[in-house]
Amino acid sequence: MIAPLLMAVALLPSGTYHYETSVGGHSVGSSTIVIRRSGGTLDVGESASVAGVSLISDRKIVAATFANLSYVADADGQHGALTFAGNEATFSAGGAHSKIAAPADAPFVVSDNKVAGFALIPAALHVTGAKQLTLACICGAFVAVPVTVAGHSAVPPAGVPSGDAAVSVELEGQTATLWFNPQTEVLDRFELPAQELAIVLRSYDPKITTLARPATATPLPSPPAHYTSHDVSIKTDDGVMLAGTLTVPNSAATPLPGFVLVHGSGCNDRDETIGPNKVFAQLANRLSNDGYVVLRYDKRSCGKSGGKFPVRDRLIADARDVIAYLRSQPGIDPKRIYVLGHSEGGELAPSIAIADGRLRGIVLLAPPALPLEQILKQQLLRDQTGENRAAAETQVQAQLDAIASGKKAGATNQWLRSSFGIDPAALIARVPCPILILQGTKDIQVLPADTPRLVQAAQSAYRDVTVVMLQDDDHLFIKLPGDEPSTGDEYFTPSYLDPALFAAIETWLGTH
Repeated sequence: MIAPLLMAVALLPSGTYHYETSVGGHSVGSSTIVIRRSGGTLDVGESASVAGVSLISDRKIVAATFANLSYVADADGQHGALTFAGNEATFSAGGAHSKIAAPADAPFVVSDNKVAGFALIPAALHVTGAKQLTLACICGAFVAVPVTVAGHSAVPPAGVPSGDAAVSVELEGQTATLWFNPQTEVLDRFELPAQELAIVLRSYDPKITTLARPATATPLPSPPAHYTSHDVSIKTDDGVMLAGTLTVPNSAATPLPGFVLVHGSGCNDRDETIGPNKVFAQLANRLSNDGYVVLRYDKRSCGKSGGKFPVRDRLIADARDVIAYLRSQPGIDPKRIYVLGHSEGGELAPSIAIADGRLRGIVLLAPPALPLEQILKQQLLRDQTGENRAAAETQVQAQLDAIASGKKAGATNQWLRSSFGIDPAALIARVPCPILILQGTKDIQVLPADTPRLVQAAQSAYRDVTVVMLQDDDHLFIKLPGDEPSTGDEYFTPSYLDPALFAAIETWLGTH
């Protein structure tokens, strides 16, 4: 944190700003923002590499009203642009167009999950006098996220300049606090405690520099493919098209067994891309090289798939439609179809198996053993200790209760609510096919200490269940050195999945 270097009283002074983003106290990236004032226009450029995703963007804003004039960005090689007409915004990328609208009293702030969008919030509130904003969020899908001013008082953390003002806002059921210079509206610090996210201004230079294209962490190369890949489109029972990739082994022996891969939570693409790591692409490569046809797909509303962000029942229905599509393909053995689910997909797979009734088996990678609301509470309180824990627990429980009661609106809260109260142990006891559970011992998102609850429920119901605990693996099944804990920032370093993961799956398939 820097001392108040910005002595000018102009709103968002021209110059170069350097921000750092951290999660759980660990840096996950940086952003350089350049602001130029030209007449009555603010030109805000950003070059960022955060959480393994790089972006360079430029937005133009009317300084007097904070109305958006334009927004363009290049993110990991893909170009997108926003156009504005009154309270409507249209996002265009790759020939596709999506439109959202903002309420008349909630002007747009563009968010691409980097820094500039958040950094503009104090100035937007100051200029417009609004009590509500609408994030035009380009975050997987193009969605309108309501932002509501929740308060103006907060105890500043260490390093925040003493003269800073603060504003708290609510977005998607979570409370964020922004500390800013009240003379310039320049953001000094942004905190979103529910995600342990912090954005901090590290330096300011009144000189305007040229934005450099950020370095991008690239995935490690996959082993040679002994299969062919085909892009496919799958029509769901409600008419939405899901985009996917089918990998078919180069084998004359048919019919072939098949796998459907079901993603974890969030807006995941078919590769389950997390930073530079493509979890499902690695799994599909290995399974198809082993002789299995693999179908993986972009989650509804994500990647190239259509529709709106789904709730739990819709996720299950979509997976069943994908299974039916795979069964219908020539050369597939309909009696040897498996489902592999990771994280949330590991919670969904038992329900998919119960509804389908014909799967050969399910593979659960880091499956939750507790209801979602309990897991969220574990995650949000993970680093809270001592006197702070009781207050934090009260706040977290209040947020969870508000989501459960329907008081929190928005697509994310609807999805969360649809999974609250679902007990994975009760479901796994009803699975009619063999089960393989794989769990990393260093997983901080789904705790390995809870895995026995899931296993015991399956065993008590006399299910065919195999369990493999993978020593030193994190939630993505990246193997860490023996004395190194998982923090989550290792997700954003290019890595191969633990070879022991593939070996465990192959061993189980050999007998199932």
